[in-house]
Amino acid sequence: MRKTTYFYILKETTPIFLIGLLIFTVILLMDKILKLIDLIVNRGVSFSKILMLLLFISPSFLIFTIPMAFLLGTLLSFGRLSGDSEITAFKASGMSLYQLFLPISILSIIAYLFTSFLVFYGLPWGNRGFISTIYLIAQSKADIEIKERVFNDVFDGLVVYVDKVPIQGKRMEGVLIYDERDKEKINTIFAKEGFLDSNPKSQEVVLRLLNGDIHRFETKTKVYQKMKFDAYDLKLELGKTFAAMRKKLKEHEMSIDEIKEKIKNMKKKGEDTTGQEVELHKRYAIPFACIVFGLIGVPLGIQPRRSARSYGFILGILILMTYYMSLTASEIFAMRKTIPPFLAGWAPNFLFSGLGVYLLVKAAKESPFKLIVWLTDGLDFIQRKWRGLFENV
Repeated sequence: MRKTTYFYILKETTPIFLIGLLIFTVILLMDKILKLIDLIVNRGVSFSKILMLLLFISPSFLIFTIPMAFLLGTLLSFGRLSGDSEITAFKASGMSLYQLFLPISILSIIAYLFTSFLVFYGLPWGNRGFISTIYLIAQSKADIEIKERVFNDVFDGLVVYVDKVPIQGKRMEGVLIYDERDKEKINTIFAKEGFLDSNPKSQEVVLRLLNGDIHRFETKTKVYQKMKFDAYDLKLELGKTFAAMRKKLKEHEMSIDEIKEKIKNMKKKGEDTTGQEVELHKRYAIPFACIVFGLIGVPLGIQPRRSARSYGFILGILILMTYYMSLTASEIFAMRKTIPPFLAGWAPNFLFSGLGVYLLVKAAKESPFKLIVWLTDGLDFIQRKWRGLFENV
């Protein structure tokens, strides 16, 4: 009987969890998807490269969407069971709420372990793979898009004109470059030859120019300079879309061990390590939200209501907003040194875990939680008024 009940609860929760995971991941990825579509349409990046980019950035979103989807799955599944009086039937057969909580606790531990794996290994792997793919895209764009007798503006702040390209994109003859990346020092460069070179270690694309002149004009001092060179390396910057995404990921590409090593080296130099310690404790704390949301989701899911699924969704959104707002607030307080860095990630977990245990005990005793009752009554009132507006039209 118990095994059948446990599998039944898991069967009820898992599909909702997977659907919620898909929805939340797509919502969080929407901004990135629009930028990636722009790369396909306007930048000519291949669809396979875009799929690789999506694969590499997925861990950075899954560490948040897995706990979110788990909370939604728990709330909606237990809300459905409660709304159809199945929870009452389970209790009548001799099963307590704590026993009904067992499959959810197992599922929450599995979600916690998988999210921890993503934080420890998936996140650094994904971020480094993302940056490597950006480098490959930038390299291929440089090889392909430099055309002869055309003013090429594919690189930010540079306009490149090439008289001849005997080998497509690799060797160039008669090179003219207008460089306005530094607004105070505008360079016009002439070179007889140029070659595209790349450095896999630094992940940079360089245009090596041979036998030419640099004409520099300083806008502030109105000074003009002319310099000859035999060889000159011009670093080609990544596009704005690439650079913005790379800069954001660069801050989080380090693994746990690398963050610890950086903290150790900074402490030896006497530098402030608050930011690194906050990031370290957040890495450990965020996966634990799966267990926290399991504690909260079960007692809130079985609260009596007529429309369990809609209320479960609204409750889920409110809890998620409150949790992540408290996580952001604790991080700000830690950065200001108002609280220890340890609490930057763990304070919301402690707070919500205590609330979850309290709610679970009250639900097991069938004692209603007043705040939820008031919230349910408020939602009922809003729903009646909303329906009344359309009925009167």
